[in-house]
Amino acid sequence: MEYEQLSPAYLVIQHGPQAGKRVEIWKDCTTIGRSSECDIFLEDIAVHRKQARIVYTGAGYALQDDHGSGDSIVNGRPVTEKLLRDGDTLLFGNTELTFYSHEATRTFQQPSSRGRELHRGKTLDPNASTIAKLDFTNTRGAPMSFELQPEVTIGRSRQCNIFLEDLAVSRLHATIRQLPDGRYELEDHRSVSGTLVNGKAVTRCLLKEGDIVQIGKSKLIFKRV
Repeated sequence: MEYEQLSPAYLVIQHGPQAGKRVEIWKDCTTIGRSSECDIFLEDIAVHRKQARIVYTGAGYALQDDHGSGDSIVNGRPVTEKLLRDGDTLLFGNTELTFYSHEATRTFQQPSSRGRELHRGKTLDPNASTIAKLDFTNTRGAPMSFELQPEVTIGRSRQCNIFLEDLAVSRLHATIRQLPDGRYELEDHRSVSGTLVNGKAVTRCLLKEGDIVQIGKSKLIFKRV
């Protein structure tokens, strides 16, 4: 049965070898483990090669333990399957992650240099000019919205913040970063197919409200929140 996709959820790695990394959940089934074939690859020897998966259901996102050894932990308790709620803490091996649904607007803060820990931000001021997002449609035709971090990578690699499953897209295709004055800059990383903004090829440019960024077959609309 097909369900209408919600706005993407995401995980933030709080503790572990990859602390500070944010991973968007775009697929109906997202695999997690130490295998490089997993959608979310955890560089942690205490994690099984195929540890768990996050599955989208009509009720939301659910975590399913793949290994059956009871070492997929949610909020301190071992689970085999559990519907995830905003703010749930997940523990796999030595890697701790926080699950966020995109049901509410929230900020994402880069980890500090000490401890590389992330903290949930305060409620956004709807008039704040320094917050922006990208609106686009996924491969199934469902609308998506991605709140921009200070630096966002886009490409065909699953390590990118925005993963585009498109052979016309380079593994690391482009980066959008926030400048000190609050504006956002787009940089193309010498991609094979190029990056278009409002139909024109660019290597680097400042983004304005309503700009349409085309990467491969995907069109992303830049908007201020």
